[in-house]
Amino acid sequence: MLNKEKVPVEFITYPSVDLKPIEKMVGDQILVNKIEKFDFLLNNRMTVKIQTKKNKSYTLNCPKPSAFLYHKAATFIDRENKEKQAKDLYYMYYILRYAPDVEVILKEVVRYKEEGYFFSVTGNLNKFFERISSQGCLLIEKENGPDEYIHDVRQDVFDRFKIFREVL
Repeated sequence: MLNKEKVPVEFITYPSVDLKPIEKMVGDQILVNKIEKFDFLLNNRMTVKIQTKKNKSYTLNCPKPSAFLYHKAATFIDRENKEKQAKDLYYMYYILRYAPDVEVILKEVVRYKEEGYFFSVTGNLNKFFERISSQGCLLIEKENGPDEYIHDVRQDVFDRFKIFREVL
């Protein structure tokens, strides 16, 4: 049974956009989220079809997991709010941990780098995941919390980001 509560919806746009026409188009109940380097996410997206029980279907455009991962790796470091930075890092970890096709995702990430996107990614990852006690591992461990499936979350974070760093 579907939950009847409201689902928050975000409208994503460029940082320099005028919000008035957007709010007129989508209303003021939708959160307008301005994202740096948004064009990269638009150019690397996939469609997701959703079928409801009432036989309605919707098509959504979402960033490809590889694009989302790579974009987060390029932009998390610019966050002034440490809590949002920790969430960005956790989202990256989530993809690296749970994606059933992580090898494909990492190959796509390599392609983005080869195409010249976001030269800062390698440095960002090296700075935050150089060793198990690095800031990135600690932030994700805290954001993740205790985990009944992984004995040492910090080590798991380090290992997954090591693989990510090695492909770059």
